[in-house]
Amino acid sequence: MISNGIGLPHPGDETTPGRKPPESGSEGGGFGSAQIAGLGLALVLATAEAARAVDATDLTGFVIASLAHGALYTLAVLVVFRLRGNRARLAVILAVAVVVRGIALTPAPNLSTDAYRYVWDGRVQADGKSTYLYVPAAPNLAHLRDEAIYPNINQKERAVTIYPPVAELLFRAAHWLGDSLTTTRVVMMALDLVTILALLATLSALRLPLDRIIIYAWHPLPIWEFGGHGHVDAALTAAIALGLLAAVRGRQSLAGMAFAAAALVKYFPVVLLPALWRRWDWRLPAAFIATAALLYVPYVRDAGRNVIGFLGQHLDNEGYGAGWGFHPIWLLRDFAFADPSPTFYVACSLLALGGLALVALFRRGAEEIRFDMMLLLGAAFVFLTSPHYPWYFAFLVALMPFAPHPAAFAFTLLAPLLYLPRPPGGITWTEIYLAVYWLPFAMLSLGALARHVRKSREARTDVAAER
Repeated sequence: MISNGIGLPHPGDETTPGRKPPESGSEGGGFGSAQIAGLGLALVLATAEAARAVDATDLTGFVIASLAHGALYTLAVLVVFRLRGNRARLAVILAVAVVVRGIALTPAPNLSTDAYRYVWDGRVQADGKSTYLYVPAAPNLAHLRDEAIYPNINQKERAVTIYPPVAELLFRAAHWLGDSLTTTRVVMMALDLVTILALLATLSALRLPLDRIIIYAWHPLPIWEFGGHGHVDAALTAAIALGLLAAVRGRQSLAGMAFAAAALVKYFPVVLLPALWRRWDWRLPAAFIATAALLYVPYVRDAGRNVIGFLGQHLDNEGYGAGWGFHPIWLLRDFAFADPSPTFYVACSLLALGGLALVALFRRGAEEIRFDMMLLLGAAFVFLTSPHYPWYFAFLVALMPFAPHPAAFAFTLLAPLLYLPRPPGGITWTEIYLAVYWLPFAMLSLGALARHVRKSREARTDVAAER
């Protein structure tokens, strides 16, 4: 059984709540397709303007273009939800998705240097050395340095890689295809397209309208963070999408393998599992553990305990050790309400995430997949760990076609604000973070809580009526 928890249709439902029924003999007609085509053209223009800003390293211009993109995207989603899907409209949606991704590939990734590190890690592995043992500036790697990649690597004098094994395997594969920044970005965009195909297959398996793919395909975060800036989060999002497809089809072992691969790109997809796992079915956790162990073996053999790389120091650099890396602590300090210790904050955060995980696991049927709880768990993790970077929000977009909560749209569409530098006066970062984190997450949490309360009351009413 599949549940989205927010009134979306179950398999077999004939209509989607909130959609107007089509006229007799039509599927929503050409008018809706024309609207989508017009909004798609506007989206292409907004993407072109964002590309110009990226090429000029114009952070403010990029953020404005991204927010405009988000407004057009929201209108397009509303149009799609008012009409029954048809093939022509789906073709337009997919065509626009490909075009805007092509535009995002045109400028260099001037807003992030991460992709340069990916190219370097692939190059080092191809040379037979461990990225967990040698910093880029190590003397025995001098022959690998060039003028295109090496100067742009962040912390090259002191940081070995922070990326887990599947990310490193991906970097090596990209190097095999071509030792260049362009090849790495194309690989990430190809994985983004894999996500689209997997989500389409999942929508079909759930008998949901396929044009709901617009929620992912036109969202600015995947377009820019995956292809445009080449972030490896494209790989974990593709693995999550494939894991969802496997779970919907009842393939718990394959779902466990896919989520293990996702977690070994970046660790946080693990938080989604309580809403996905069929209780007491040990195929998923067994496959997850076995796959993770198998993928770690070659890297542990080469690097031993150093396989965690620079991760611990990286977290300190991001301010987690001192506390300011957690934006809730930052907000509390700004308002002088409190100054909790990082240890206390982490303990409270783990308690909150653990509570949500238990709710996701036990407040559903054993065969049920709760997409709304999966989205809530993912959003809670992003909120509580408070990453400084918008690409950490992007994996949430892959869950939104199945749980399109308004707060999730706000939570992800406002993420580009994190690119803005701290202004010298006027609006403060505190106010920006309030908009980006607190309000959308509060809406998401309160909405989910209200639904659980309502469902509990309905269940008690049904039991009482049966008696």
